Amino acid sequence: MDDRDHLNRKLRTLMHCALSHTTLRLSCRTCRHSVLYDAVPVWWHFHRKGIDDRIPEVLEHFYCTRCWRDRQTVSRPKLQITRTMPDTCPLPYPDQQTWKNFMSRYRS
Repeated sequence: MDDRDHLNRKLRTLMHCALSHTTLRLSCRTCRHSVLYDAVPVWWHFHRKGIDDRIPEVLEHFYCTRCWRDRQTVSRPKLQITRTMPDTCPLPYPDQQTWKNFMSRYRS
């Protein structure tokens, strides 16, 4: 299952998704538009901003850009955790040393 880590625990935060090298598929409930993001830069963005990275709270920060552009309505997406290769991500990755420090802290 893609929404579980290597110990079969449910992935509940962006941090856990990033550590498990998963991809986030965000799909609009209205127009069915979907996009894939690598969990690492998404987690890094939320971490730097100090935003809660629990999955239900994360979804409140995303909306469908297509619905917004076409109808000026905010449509919150549904999230699926997958291992499919992500599309290009507009968010920056953490630098290599920061990522290594983060991984060593949580992979003991």
